[in-house]
Amino acid sequence: MNVAVYARGASAWALREGPLGPAARGAAGVAIGASSMRWERDRLTVDVDERTTPLRGAARPVRGRIVLHPEARTDLELSIDERGEHRWWPAAPLARIEVDLPWPGVRFTGHGYYDANAGARPLESAFESWHWSRARGDGALLTYDVACASGAARSLAFRVSSRGEIDDLERVHTTPLARTLWALERRARVDRGHGGRVVRTLEDGPFYARALVETRLGGRPVLAMHETLAPHRLRRDWVQRIIGARMRQAV
Repeated sequence: MNVAVYARGASAWALREGPLGPAARGAAGVAIGASSMRWERDRLTVDVDERTTPLRGAARPVRGRIVLHPEARTDLELSIDERGEHRWWPAAPLARIEVDLPWPGVRFTGHGYYDANAGARPLESAFESWHWSRARGDGALLTYDVACASGAARSLAFRVSSRGEIDDLERVHTTPLARTLWALERRARVDRGHGGRVVRTLEDGPFYARALVETRLGGRPVLAMHETLAPHRLRRDWVQRIIGARMRQAV
């Protein structure tokens, strides 16, 4: 269970890994330690009961509830590698959310997004890198660019309307973004003739970065959530040690 909160004076980050026995998972949801997420009719409810995993200082509680109400759904199940061993489900690309986290003291409503990934083998053995983005403009604007360990590449760029209709984004190209402090190379898919600007880096790690990117996509200016992953770095021992320091184990 990974919880990341970016708020002035109330930011928090927690990551817990734990076993998923038969009692912890079902058709409607899953429980990881004291936290859980489950579908209740047409909404996804996430109850969070975690503690931060700081590199320095004392751990703090992260507790509360997040409710996601899908506004548009898709049945898309997409392969993101050439062997079909890793899949991506952009299940609710348009959604409304309610966030109530008494700890660390964050409460708001807004727009959200829900997807899922799953793979049959470790990320580090399947991919060199991937770059994903999602923006809310005229519908949901989604891009996914993958470089596989085999040398193959796969790119996706499409729009999902409020009615769930899907169409490809045309006249787009790849533009470089500023590298991270960990020297991760970042790039984004944008309208041809335009570039992208990193407005704020939210996560900057040795193999993963998350940022808000200002660009033009689908014919209009957008502020996109952008992620870069460099799975090949997971093969390095020093990266594994950093991950161990940042992750809590739930037994």
